[in-house]
Amino acid sequence: MKHSIVRSIEGLYEDRTLELVRIAIRKGFKPIDIFNWLQTGMERVGKLYETSDYFIADLIFAGIIFQEVMELEELKEITKVTPKNKIGRLLLFSVFGDCHDIGKNIFGSFARTAGFELIDLGTDVSLYQVIEAIETVKPDIIGMSGMQQETIYEMRAVACELVNRGIRDDYRVIIGGAVIDEKAAQIVGADFATKDVMTGVEKCKLWMIEKTGKKNNDK
Repeated sequence: MKHSIVRSIEGLYEDRTLELVRIAIRKGFKPIDIFNWLQTGMERVGKLYETSDYFIADLIFAGIIFQEVMELEELKEITKVTPKNKIGRLLLFSVFGDCHDIGKNIFGSFARTAGFELIDLGTDVSLYQVIEAIETVKPDIIGMSGMQQETIYEMRAVACELVNRGIRDDYRVIIGGAVIDEKAAQIVGADFATKDVMTGVEKCKLWMIEKTGKKNNDK
């Protein structure tokens, strides 16, 4: 089942992927294992995009397939965060002027599975809405997504506002999207930038380990 599901999502077969996942569930495979197979397939799609074998439309379509599968009740369970397995709080959104949410949603699903409490503000989120949310939910990490070159400067506006308010050092900032690279991270003033979902989630987990360690040392 593993190889069939991995190849199916890698090949962008929507109906086939859904049917294979349903079969895997009926056969008693663990939802977390199925999720990991989907993750492997998505990683392969990402590599095909990096080598220009796939285009942005293919990347988006793969994200749609992934989201459809994750809407199955059996898979929803693995993204539920409880006080027992919570490792941190993540504020996530697509910046003002960007209405794309596929990559953001995939990152959010992976982050939930890793144990993050997720506050997703959605798409096209204004600076005012972001600051209001930060003050309300007090996240550990702020995640910004953008698919267009112009959105880099909207991300920078958020980071600059944090600096102006004297609270930039209170949060880790991660950015992602099709136009994001190390240069973008420097422009924005982000702590980390990546196009790869799993790399981003692993970085967030590492930050929380560091934060927990610092708290224990301060006691």
